[in-house]
Amino acid sequence: MSSATAFSEELRSAISTSGLSLDRIQVRLQERGVPVSVTALSYWQSGKRQPERQRSLRAVLALEQILDVPTGSLLSLLPPPRPRGIASRRHLA
Repeated sequence: MSSATAFSEELRSAISTSGLSLDRIQVRLQERGVPVSVTALSYWQSGKRQPERQRSLRAVLALEQILDVPTGSLLSLLPPPRPRGIASRRHLA
C-alpha cells in the first residue's frame, strides 16, 4: 500500500468514526485558524490529493486533534513532499 493510500484510508476511517461531516470539520479547522476547503478535505480522504504545503501539514495536525486520533498518526503516513519551484523544473529538462 502506498503512503498516499494509507493516509487517505486512515483519514477516511477517522472521519467516519468521528461522525463529523466535512463541513463540520472545516468549521473546526477554521476555529483553530487553519482554513481548509471542503474540496481539499474530500480530495485528501479520497486519495486524489495529499497535503504537502506547510499550511496543509498544520491542518493535518489539527485534524488529528479534531478526529481524536493519536498525534502524528496521520502525519506519519504522508510521504515526503515533492520538489517544487525551480529545483523541480531542472529535473524535467
